[in-house]
Amino acid sequence: MTTLWLVVLLLLLATLLCLIPPLVRRPPTRPSATADANVRAFYLAQREQLQRDLNNGSLSPAARVRAEEELQRDLLQDLALRQSQAAPAGGQRAGIAAACLLSVLIPVAAVLLYGKLGNPRAAADVTMTRAAEPHAEDSGDDMALAINALAQRLRATPDDADGWYTLARSYETLGRYTDAVAAYQQVLRLVPGQPAVLADLADALLSANQGVPDANAIAAVAQALAAQPDQPKALALAGMMALRRGDAAEALAHWERLQTLLPPDSEAARQIQSNIAQARGMAATGVPAAGIPASGIPAAGVPASGVPASGVPASGVPASGSPAAGARATPAPQASTAATTPRLSGRARIAESLRGNVQPGDTVFILARPVEGSRMPLAILRMRVSDLPRAFVLDDSNAMSPDATLSRASKVRVEIRISRSGTAAAQPGDLSGMLPDVAVPADGLELVADTVTP
Repeated sequence: MTTLWLVVLLLLLATLLCLIPPLVRRPPTRPSATADANVRAFYLAQREQLQRDLNNGSLSPAARVRAEEELQRDLLQDLALRQSQAAPAGGQRAGIAAACLLSVLIPVAAVLLYGKLGNPRAAADVTMTRAAEPHAEDSGDDMALAINALAQRLRATPDDADGWYTLARSYETLGRYTDAVAAYQQVLRLVPGQPAVLADLADALLSANQGVPDANAIAAVAQALAAQPDQPKALALAGMMALRRGDAAEALAHWERLQTLLPPDSEAARQIQSNIAQARGMAATGVPAAGIPASGIPAAGVPASGVPASGVPASGVPASGSPAAGARATPAPQASTAATTPRLSGRARIAESLRGNVQPGDTVFILARPVEGSRMPLAILRMRVSDLPRAFVLDDSNAMSPDATLSRASKVRVEIRISRSGTAAAQPGDLSGMLPDVAVPADGLELVADTVTP
């Protein structure tokens, strides 16, 4: 905002510097009476010379008359020229008055014209949005701006549990796990003991700690299962923690219980089945099975499908993401419900010619945006390059805001973005791809990252 007004001030000063100096410039000095007298004396001397020439016979009377007329004409022209070079004092005063008037009218006219034709609040709004969060300068994306605006609103209304929950999920999408932990803690301050939120908190703690369970994550999972033994994400995380400490039997108990809660043909069920098979191999041999990461679930609690922890939305939290509504939701999602939920599914991959441009640890975002209106994503998944090619599913459980969900859209743009920095905002060198005008629901999508961001 300050920069804008400094530029405006400099432009006004430049304009005034072009207009004012000519108006107040001091006029040439009026010829003095002595100068006029000298001119007349010179004329008289010339006239006397003509008389002497006439007396001594070197000049005829007719020639003398012509010469004297010529002298008179020269004298009158010289005096008239001197008079025209002297500006009247009244003209100088008028110039100064005009300069003063322009100095006031030009700035006032500029401000009034800007107020009429411009947008005086635009610069202020941008400044407030940037000041809302220190990370806003790193994002520069509609999604990041919306998240920062939500954070700013929650500072003014800190008792909005749904708002804190949406903010926490959004922070996880951007990879800001420490901020997500703080937001989940705010939700639990307002709605204590929510199993789904406790599981989400444990997942964020694991991600912030590079997949290593700490006392807070272990306690959060234990509280979630004590309150709701069939909480899917808590079961998935409990299995991962058990496997990490070498207890394959306990891991199998948690994951087999989770498997009964999932739709059989879902991506989450296939992921858990794979984990169960590997855990059984570990139980049989006593050696960690190949392909099971230290956390037991890929990407520190985020499976290859990109959905949180177990690969399913936290049971008890509806698609809107409202923790308050989650207390009233059914403990486990049914297959028939999943089948009727508007969703997008398909397979994501990287163009073979661009495989060399990415690293296995680079972050992959798969998201759906409205075709028209706001560019705020309606659903978003996060995974890693090492997970690709991979099947994906987008539905309301992947929404970032309860007011912007996939079920409310008829057509969307489905995008894939591979980020070296791990941020959702596009950076030079990132890979991307898009499917325009995809009708909701849709299956069998082929999403390819085949473009390099310039």
